[in-house]
Amino acid sequence: MERTGRQHFVRLFSYTTRYFWLLLIPLARSLYSMSFDVDAFRVWIRGAWLDLLVLLVIICFAWIRWMSVRFAFDSEKIILRRGIYVNSEDTVYYSQITTLSIKQGFLYRLLGASKVHIATNAGNFDRADVTITMRRADADRFYSAVKGSRQKSLNYSISPNKLRLLLFSVLFSSALSGVLIIVALLLETGEIFDREVEAKLLFDTLTEAVNIASVYVPPIISLIIIVLVGAWSLSFVNNLIVYWGFVLTKCADSLYVKSGIWTKNRHILLRSRINYIDIKQSFTSKVFNVSSLHVHCAGYGSTGRNEMTVVLPITTRKEVNGAVEEVFPEYPRPKVELKTNPRSYGGFFFWPIVFAIIPVCGFVLIYHFLPDWYVVAYPAVAITVIPAVWLALCKTLSMFITGIGMSGDYITMRYSKMFTFHTIVAPKDRIAKVIIRQSPFQRISGACSAAIYTSSDSKVRHYIYGLRLDRALAFFEKNGFDLYYTENPK
Repeated sequence: MERTGRQHFVRLFSYTTRYFWLLLIPLARSLYSMSFDVDAFRVWIRGAWLDLLVLLVIICFAWIRWMSVRFAFDSEKIILRRGIYVNSEDTVYYSQITTLSIKQGFLYRLLGASKVHIATNAGNFDRADVTITMRRADADRFYSAVKGSRQKSLNYSISPNKLRLLLFSVLFSSALSGVLIIVALLLETGEIFDREVEAKLLFDTLTEAVNIASVYVPPIISLIIIVLVGAWSLSFVNNLIVYWGFVLTKCADSLYVKSGIWTKNRHILLRSRINYIDIKQSFTSKVFNVSSLHVHCAGYGSTGRNEMTVVLPITTRKEVNGAVEEVFPEYPRPKVELKTNPRSYGGFFFWPIVFAIIPVCGFVLIYHFLPDWYVVAYPAVAITVIPAVWLALCKTLSMFITGIGMSGDYITMRYSKMFTFHTIVAPKDRIAKVIIRQSPFQRISGACSAAIYTSSDSKVRHYIYGLRLDRALAFFEKNGFDLYYTENPK
């Protein structure tokens, strides 16, 4: 039976301009400050009529956009219709859906709404092809309809141990992840609030925290501690909110992922459209032999600025390996054949040195030309140098694990990207292009770098640094890869 409807009413507010709320705030404040009688209200109307007219126009345009979107779905397909006078219609069959994501944030749960993201290989891999906001009941029916169209045989299901998840979240949450979350939140609030409002709010909060902490420790030390502890705490809380109650289920043709404690997220992934798996580790998690399992699939992990592509949260490496064997039995165990050239080890430290020199040089300039800013510049340099030192530690470990391997029709790539270590296993037919690059410095040592692109439409590049040129060329030629070779990469 076909189900038809419009989007949830909360979608109306997303169609308004980003400055809509800035108009509401002074209007509400001025109305609240006046005495509540008829004459005062008339005075307020005469002074605010133009602002009220602008608000009315914004709401009317948002209401028209909301009214112009309708949907209908049955047991085989979903149809999205747009327009009032000129109509367009998009039809997506469930068999073509690569990733279905249904997300309920805390506010959406209170309002009984769900955001639905539909991705197929026909669109851009970096975002969903269709995004609509449904009533929760409609979203549940749609999820059941898509699930009912898939093969129903249950093969495997795993839910991480909650005590272990709590412990690992405490141990391996990072300040860097917290900073990235803060940036994402600022970008999200930027959709509504002005940048000056964001900056003032953040600055005032940080200043107040430093003033309180300075009673016990010097202000410079307290600032560093507050930034690091605050960012770590935010990362820890975010991990629990996102991954608590996580369940991964494998069926014959699909993967089902559920997670969230205050936010509820559900995903359906078509297994045949998964481009590669990625076992991720940070420096500390690698030392303690724990990791998380991720996949690259069109539309998965692309429906939010802070969303992950995880299919198994951080847990022991043994449990991750077991999950890979059960969920992806056709994938071989990662094995590296082509390793880094010892003569190229120095190049691993190029970016850590750059990231350390830039703030130090800035501090020297401030010390000589803006001495009044010395007190502010000193903690800023201390904070910015810490990531450079940490990156140097990551690159030191990366020198000994970076490499490429081939097993049957699957390629394995081990490398680090900033502070994260990746172990990629991908089918050979998902490799779109391989570029061998050799910089002038690498020509001296006979080294090179390999840029391996998977699923070219999504522009995912895996960069393996410091390989021996002759061995790299022989490896890719032996395994039947078409190469692009350049001595002076841009």
